[in-house]
Amino acid sequence: MKIRLMGALLWASATLAAPATIWVSPSGNDSNAGTEAAPFRTLERAVDSANASGDAVTVYVAEGTYRLTRPLVFAPGGPAIEIRPVADANPVISGAVQITGWTLYDKNKNIYRASAGSNVSRQLYIDGRRATRARTDSPGDNIPAGFRPSPIVPPNNPKPVISGGIQYLPTSLNAAGWRDPAKWTHVRDIEAVIETQWKMMSVPLDAVTPSVQKKPGLVTLRQPGWTNANLYLGSTTTKADPYKCIAGAPGIWSLWQVTRFENAYEFLDQPGEWYLDRASGTIYYIPRPGENLSTADVELPVLETLIQAIGTPEKPVSGLRFEGLTFTYATWLGAASDDGYVADQSGFRVTGTENELNTTGHVQHVSRTPGNLRFEYAHNIVFTKNRVMHMGGAAVDFGAGSQDNVITRNTFSNISAAAIQLGGVGTTDARPPLPSQATTNNTISNNLIVRTGREYVDSAAIFVGFSSHSDVSHNTISHVPWAGIAIGWGWGLLDAGMFPGIGCAQTGMWGTYTTPTINSRNTISFNRISHFLESRWDGGAIYSTGQQGQSMQDPLVIEGNVADDKAEHSGGNTFYTDGGSRYVLVKGNASFDNRLGRADFGPPPQAGDPLPYLATPSKLNGVPYGSDFGGCRTYGDIHYENNYWLEEPIPFEELAIGALSLLITKFIGMNPAFSPYSAEGFCNVCPYKPADISYPTGLTYRDNHNILGEWEIPRSILDRAGVQP
Repeated sequence: MKIRLMGALLWASATLAAPATIWVSPSGNDSNAGTEAAPFRTLERAVDSANASGDAVTVYVAEGTYRLTRPLVFAPGGPAIEIRPVADANPVISGAVQITGWTLYDKNKNIYRASAGSNVSRQLYIDGRRATRARTDSPGDNIPAGFRPSPIVPPNNPKPVISGGIQYLPTSLNAAGWRDPAKWTHVRDIEAVIETQWKMMSVPLDAVTPSVQKKPGLVTLRQPGWTNANLYLGSTTTKADPYKCIAGAPGIWSLWQVTRFENAYEFLDQPGEWYLDRASGTIYYIPRPGENLSTADVELPVLETLIQAIGTPEKPVSGLRFEGLTFTYATWLGAASDDGYVADQSGFRVTGTENELNTTGHVQHVSRTPGNLRFEYAHNIVFTKNRVMHMGGAAVDFGAGSQDNVITRNTFSNISAAAIQLGGVGTTDARPPLPSQATTNNTISNNLIVRTGREYVDSAAIFVGFSSHSDVSHNTISHVPWAGIAIGWGWGLLDAGMFPGIGCAQTGMWGTYTTPTINSRNTISFNRISHFLESRWDGGAIYSTGQQGQSMQDPLVIEGNVADDKAEHSGGNTFYTDGGSRYVLVKGNASFDNRLGRADFGPPPQAGDPLPYLATPSKLNGVPYGSDFGGCRTYGDIHYENNYWLEEPIPFEELAIGALSLLITKFIGMNPAFSPYSAEGFCNVCPYKPADISYPTGLTYRDNHNILGEWEIPRSILDRAGVQP
């Protein structure tokens, strides 16, 4: 009996013993034992040792900067691992190399140069400040003159290879240093960029055919990026069927206009611009006033992944905790590939060769912009009290099969794409065959997120795909180019019933679905979102698409959020329930300083442009657009209660005569004789009335208030969202 009791006590003592510890310090050595007295030198060595331990491990990280040479990889089915600083330390985990040895290269242009060796990156930072890749700068809001995209679309081919390219004629309207593409060097490193509405595209060049006198030259672009950038066809409709679209040439959602070209030595002409000549391994940079390259900390991010924790449906990675760390400097090189960066929406890209021509502005199958801290089939991960900055892709990315994870009390700043991505948008994500493939029970709370989308301006600060029981709450988000928080995917086409929630869509075009997606019981609550839509338009502070539950018993709850200071004139709805949005409760939110916006399809050609654009949608710029709430082809079943709106909706008669109707008729394929704003203020920018049903249906309102009238926003709402008096 005593022997058995002693054995039980020994077993209990072993199971309750403190987890094993591993220590790492810049003064350590990787041949050490990894103890406090003899720590490892690198985090890579420490994580390898933790993975091999088989037991729960805490890795203590001493003060210092740890420059990774490879990602920190966590194995599926491995032990529980916690990484945290030693007391009062602030360890920095970096994916960059320092660039030193700068010399003056061109005195007249103040261009300096230094060696990058064999390193490649899309970002450069000087004393923590992001430099600008060398680009074609035009005065004012002008775009480069003499460049006209001219795609040649093969007829009757649903999976085309689009030829043609960008026609050009050199003109004195452009700077002498870059006006003639035939003189550009390293052409295949250069990218053509367009930023339009809610999208952006960046496609690398392939070759340049010189112009001859008044005969245009041709810039060809790499495939399949050029094809994918021109899949979206313009359309017209008929009086007989205002919802049946007749396809034309690539339209305003394709690469119809060039906002700028990037990444050539010839484009270096402004302080803060840089260029990396990959052939010679040389970086060129024009310092900003006050910068001294002999003393500045110049960082070139070279790693694309700092953390990699990729499990499988059968064996997830689990039990990891990251606390009190600083993750800084990472790049992402995918946008320089043959695919380029062709945005569909919110950081999800069109890639590959299997895409079809369409008139909807979207394709069914997309690829995510990957995270620099990457998790997939990850369970019970805690990411807390960390600082994440200077990321070159998305920052923290929890993909398919993410369950019971917590991202809380972190600070994100200066991120190229999204700060946080959760879940996916594919068929498996929408209807997981296995419970382990579902994204569910995740928390994103109390994070400070500032200046996301610095490079990929179509991205939301926080994106949530197909998921259930997701809690996005008490986050502070500011200075974002598009939406603050975006949730959902598919515009109704992936839901049961296949609601065609985008213009020109047809029921069943993306497959037949009779069962609901996993979307249910998600909550977006008590977030403060300010200075949104700073670059793009047709978005909002909080944006949704698709069916968000199975009924109003398990809806998406948008509650207690405060949204303010939308960029001036940016068209969009503050709380934007877009195509196919259904089963949403919008309760106790406040919107202020979010004025009525305007449509903006890009500047017109410069006066005297030798190759003016064939299409002129810029004539419709300035059309009033946006409200505190609304959407395009919203399904309905949305309840608004106790919200505090900015102002009454603009009366239809105060719009330019028929301007919004003309906009929708010409470019979205409707035939609307309608008022775009309901009496309650819903902005129904895309009316949809097949048969005898007018969408959205089932909008209900209770106790909503106009804060410019007799009501003021209750202090309790502002306090919960962190708004100071």
